[in-house]
Amino acid sequence: MRILRFIGVAALVAFAACSKGIYGGGGGGSPCDGQGADVVVSATSVLTFSPESILITTGKKVCWQNVASFDHTVTSDTGTVLGSTLAGGTFYTHTFGSTGTVTYHCTIHQSSGMVGKVVIQ
Repeated sequence: MRILRFIGVAALVAFAACSKGIYGGGGGGSPCDGQGADVVVSATSVLTFSPESILITTGKKVCWQNVASFDHTVTSDTGTVLGSTLAGGTFYTHTFGSTGTVTYHCTIHQSSGMVGKVVIQ
C-alpha cells in the first residue's frame, strides 16, 4: 500500500510540473502575466505585432511580449520613446505619460513590414 501511495504522489508531482505554461506560469501563461499591463501586444513568429495598433489613455502601461522563438525589437520610429530587444519568451513594458501617437517597428524584421502604433489620448 505504501508503494502505491508513493507512486500516486509521484504521478501528481510529475503532472503538476508538466502542466505549467511555456513561460513558467500557471497553465497558458505568457511573458506579460503579472506585469500589471493595461494592454498586451504580441511580437509573433509570423513577423507581426498583434494588435498592430492600440488606443490607450495617458498613464496606461503596455506590455510587449515576444511569443516567437527568435528575437524581435520594439523600437520607436523616432528612436526616443521605446527600445528593447526581446529574446523569445521575454517582455518589455512602457507607461505612456503624454498624449500623441507613437509608431514603432522591429529593427530585425522592419523590411517584412513588422510595425505598430500606439495612440495615446
